[in-house]
Amino acid sequence: MRSTVYLVRHGITEAYQKEYYYGGSDVPLVPEGVEEIKRLAADGLYPDPSDAQVFTSGMLRAEETLFYMYGTETEHEKITDLREQHYGIFEMKTHEEVCAMPESKFLFADKEGVYEIPGGGESRKTFFERLEEGWNKVVGFHRLKELSHRHSQLPAVTIVVCHGGVIDRIIHNLFGENDEPRFKWIPEPGHGYSIEFENGDPVSFKKF
Repeated sequence: MRSTVYLVRHGITEAYQKEYYYGGSDVPLVPEGVEEIKRLAADGLYPDPSDAQVFTSGMLRAEETLFYMYGTETEHEKITDLREQHYGIFEMKTHEEVCAMPESKFLFADKEGVYEIPGGGESRKTFFERLEEGWNKVVGFHRLKELSHRHSQLPAVTIVVCHGGVIDRIIHNLFGENDEPRFKWIPEPGHGYSIEFENGDPVSFKKF
């Protein structure tokens, strides 16, 4: 049986426009971000949610994106392990501002990804481990959805609205190469990837 998981990146925020580090900051969409999601929805970019199971990271920008994707409240659950990486004391600062902070030398010298950022931030290692747990939850729920459709043969669909860095890491882990640069797979705001599953396992992906 074949089925699909859709990963959707949230819409444009002011922090995105200003190129801030803002993974852990619960910021809303800007008006042009809302309009862009509405336009993409009108163009038919997003899958039909009527028989899908739907998840978000629980962050405001993901919640708002889901609302405007379908123009109404859509029944869904939150998987908070799919939140973006928290940058602690570097949150809501530009790259130039971060570079001017003495703590940034530890961040940029951290080749192993173990530097726990002060101010409630996460290391890359902590973020990746959390994200793996979140993705495993998605896969578990999706396999149950497949099981519920085994007799009807209707397509099993799961929709996840989350974040660029989260989506990048999921695609990298499933289909990427070890030596490729981080952030290679980040989609544009409002876009994402469809991941095809066969017999419960991911087998291919496509950008949308």
